[in-house]
Order: sequence, then C-alpha cells, then structure tokens
Amino acid sequence: MAITTLRLVARITLTRNVLALSRSGGLYCLVGRIQDINAVRQVKTALLSSRDLSVYSMNAPWFIPGIDFSDHLNYWQHDIPAVMITDTAFYRNKQYHLPGDTADRLNYQKMAQMVL
Repeated sequence: MAITTLRLVARITLTRNVLALSRSGGLYCLVGRIQDINAVRQVKTALLSSRDLSVYSMNAPWFIPGIDFSDHLNYWQHDIPAVMITDTAFYRNKQYHLPGDTADRLNYQKMAQMVL
C-alpha cells in the first residue's frame, strides 16, 4: 500500500510540475536514482555555473513512471551511476518514440546549450 501511494503521489506531483514548467520552453530536468544523488548534483552544478539555463533535478526510486525512459537505464542495470538529461520527452514532443520522431523535430541549438 505504501509503495502504491508513493507512486501515485510522485506521479501526480511530477506530472503537474513538469507540465507547468515544460510549456515555457528551455526546461531541462536531470534524473537519477536515489543512490546517484552526488552525480546529479555534479551535473546540475556544472550546467548552472556555465550556462543560463532552467535546470531542475530529481532523484527517485526505480518505480516512478518515466524515470527509466532512456539509454541511462542500461547503465543502471549494471549498477553504474548515470544521469538522464531530458527536456521532458513526451510532454514536449508528441511524436517522441513514434514514427514521427524525426531529426527535423529536434532543436539542435538547445541541445548545444547542454554541452559542457
């Protein structure tokens, strides 16, 4: 019961916050596992100190929906710390991971801002 309740609260809170923030554009979110809090902090500190960006971060347990929606999952499966940098995927691009998810839909200028 506690895990189900935590899942629901986390999903509602995260979804509400991401939807509100992602509409403004330029939102980046760093996502890591609970045990990767130092890695997430290091990446966030580096991004905030070198760029004028809106960067949010979260460390969450494995069962939060969407936390494993990228290639960083492969590292986590081998217990290697990894941080996902996202512009909120499904909330910003309705074609994400669908046939319409093509190169012309990507914002290369925004991606370049994320390079340290």
